[in-house]
Amino acid sequence: AAAVLLGTLTRNGRCPAPHSYRHGAVAADSPLCSRIGSDTLQRGGSAVDGAIAALICDSLMNPQSMGIGGGAIFTLYNATTGKVTVINARETVPQNVRRNLLSDCHPHRSLQPGVQWIAVPGELRGYELAHRLHGKLPWRSLFEPSITLARQGFPVPRYLSMILKQLFLRFPYIRNTSVCSVLCKDGEPVKEGETLRLPVLADTLTTIAQLGADAFYQGPIAKKLVNDIQAAGGNLTAEDLKSYHKAHQMEPLNISLGEYQLFSPPPPSGGVVVSLILNILKGYGFSPDSLSESEKVQTYHRVIEALKFGNGQQFSLQDSAFHNMSKVTRLLTDGFAAEQRARITDQSQPPQYYSLSDSRPATYG
Repeated sequence: AAAVLLGTLTRNGRCPAPHSYRHGAVAADSPLCSRIGSDTLQRGGSAVDGAIAALICDSLMNPQSMGIGGGAIFTLYNATTGKVTVINARETVPQNVRRNLLSDCHPHRSLQPGVQWIAVPGELRGYELAHRLHGKLPWRSLFEPSITLARQGFPVPRYLSMILKQLFLRFPYIRNTSVCSVLCKDGEPVKEGETLRLPVLADTLTTIAQLGADAFYQGPIAKKLVNDIQAAGGNLTAEDLKSYHKAHQMEPLNISLGEYQLFSPPPPSGGVVVSLILNILKGYGFSPDSLSESEKVQTYHRVIEALKFGNGQQFSLQDSAFHNMSKVTRLLTDGFAAEQRARITDQSQPPQYYSLSDSRPATYG
């Protein structure tokens, strides 16, 4: 899953800071992808064009984190109108999913990987909507740099190599799956610096670039995807893909942080958690002196405690498509942040103190 700009900060009527960029900047998970996004801007592309081009590249460099089989959330600021909007294109649950999938999980063990967790992808529908609303360059041009990389090959990034090594050590059976046919060399996961080529993905991206997102959700690509997943025991169906039309615009969350406004996406994103954490920390009035030798330990402690209180709320949040937003509205108030801040002492507390149950399985989400 990908989140494009988890939050957007806007300044209240002040000139830009001395070190702000004049025209734009792109920050991706890979320097190479940042360059692709920047080059897209230089070619006359919009910020959305640059983001999409960088994200497609990131799906090659960091397939463990995102890709066209995932979901996306965009937080978009229109400098002309001053309006911020959110595009939600998160994954959805397949129609045939087992209803007891989560309740069958062991309460004291981390969730096990497998095809049972594969959801209906929303990533490309999100790109499609964002590009239709704000794109300037042709859709196909956003894919071309990554198609070239996938076909010609690129050096395996350090983080991908590390993740694959850990994954194969923890779950040796992966060597016997299709994962190894893509990400292995001589039966072992690819290592940092080795050249990785993804010709089948290059073909897939080429088809999507030429025919649009529909090519992924119906037709030969969809059929192959569903066949592979069902052969491995997954629940995804052709009807799930064909009927995915969930990408839509939403109103952002909004809090004040001094002279700034922070806009972030509502649930099912974690914008409310980030907003709560920053609202708690706002009350401390941190300054550069807060990181001085005499104060930095206390400053770091307060940041850590605020993170605990924020993350303690995530398990009680619900998708705004199915539940009202009263809980979210309360979490965003200065009063609620003050209540949590007042509970922060100079000592760490048990998990239950922060509403963090130590019996919840790790989700790595």
